[in-house]
Amino acid sequence: MLFFLLANLTDDGLQACVENPDAFAEACDSVDVPGARLLSRYATLGQYDFVVLVEADSAQTMSRLSVVLGANAHVHVESMQAITAHLMSEVEEELIQTGNPLQTVEPAEAAS
Repeated sequence: MLFFLLANLTDDGLQACVENPDAFAEACDSVDVPGARLLSRYATLGQYDFVVLVEADSAQTMSRLSVVLGANAHVHVESMQAITAHLMSEVEEELIQTGNPLQTVEPAEAAS
């Protein structure tokens, strides 16, 4: 499973980065959560200070990684699961080919 981890520095994290510009990168390198691997990381402008692409075997593992990285790097973390646009297009293509729009169940049908 792929996840994007969106991070903002805490006050302590900001001070750590002033003292050592590589503080976030070093924290990322030191994180070791079984079942999770940091694939790439970027410093960003805008709403988030850092974006990290993570491969994790489960949402629970990603949650554990978020806590560990947040504590080590002094960041507030928000994460979201990602799927490739290609996977989305395959589903859309199948729906188009079969002529079956997404099925919805009316409340009256669900009760029976």
